[in-house]
Amino acid sequence: MTTIASIQALPTSPFEGSGIVGIVITSGIPSYFKLTGSDLNRITSFNWYPKNPASVKFEVRQLILVDNTQGTFMVRVIDNLLDTNDRGGRISFQIDDGSTFSAPVMTYGPVSVGPLWTAPGQGLITG
Repeated sequence: MTTIASIQALPTSPFEGSGIVGIVITSGIPSYFKLTGSDLNRITSFNWYPKNPASVKFEVRQLILVDNTQGTFMVRVIDNLLDTNDRGGRISFQIDDGSTFSAPVMTYGPVSVGPLWTAPGQGLITG
């Protein structure tokens, strides 16, 4: 039976230890996660389901296993539509027997303007 013991942000998130998965909302910045548990090879896919799917464009990198007890996955916001509101929702893992495991999500971090950060509080000015 597949069990998920923890979902840990790499390197960390403000929600660490709370049971909430934190996804960086800044466009183009990936959020990496370490998944631990047992029989993780039975996970067939995962996805993020924001509260309002029309509020954010994103891509995921499916789970890459180190062994049956740990692996990594990634969520990257492609376009946050210049909105700082929490997209929330949940991430959900599909198991090969048809069951699912879900965890709540909150977004955090500064938004960016298109591909370039242009405000001093929003990180490196690249252009």
